[in-house]
Amino acid sequence: MAEAEKDVFKEAQPEGKAKGKPKADAKADATASPPPRSPGHMKLVIVGAVALFVAVLGAQVAAPLLNRIIEGHAQAAAPTAEGEQAAGEEAAPIELAAAEPEKAEKTGPVAPAQYVPLDPAFVVSFDEDDGTRYVQLQLQAMARSEKTIEEIKKHAPAIRNSVLFLLGSYKLQELMTLPGKERLRADLTTKANEVLAKNGSEGQIEELYFTNFVIQ
Repeated sequence: MAEAEKDVFKEAQPEGKAKGKPKADAKADATASPPPRSPGHMKLVIVGAVALFVAVLGAQVAAPLLNRIIEGHAQAAAPTAEGEQAAGEEAAPIELAAAEPEKAEKTGPVAPAQYVPLDPAFVVSFDEDDGTRYVQLQLQAMARSEKTIEEIKKHAPAIRNSVLFLLGSYKLQELMTLPGKERLRADLTTKANEVLAKNGSEGQIEELYFTNFVIQ
């Protein structure tokens, strides 16, 4: 009986161990390291690292070359700009020299002034509150050509007529002031030149001067 029981125990023991073995295998599988990566994946990693290293190395080598090229262009452009500036400075005197003859023509000698009196004196009356007042005015016309002087003499009656009417249009108080006298002189010059132009004269009176101005 005892031997029979041992045999039974021995036969039953491997089955128990067999039943417990899958659990041990499961634990071993769980704690085992992941399967190694494929050789193709490792090649891609190596190639990428090599390419990155080559790119960095190429940038370090190319940067000095690019700097030298840029500096060379800048130095080549600087003399060109200086040459253009120098050419412009050299051309400027030529333009000034070309303009000098024109200036000389404009600033030629001025003909001497010639005078002709508009005699006799002009006399105009003014009715004021304190009675009748009189203005006596003597004029001389100035021109720079003998032809114009002769035309002034020729058309003196028409000029005198314009002077008398213009003088009578002023107020006596205005003629007593210096600005009033200056305005009268300018207006008389303009009016006399209008008379000359109307009568076909090419010359003009340059100035009209008061040689006598009396208010009574």
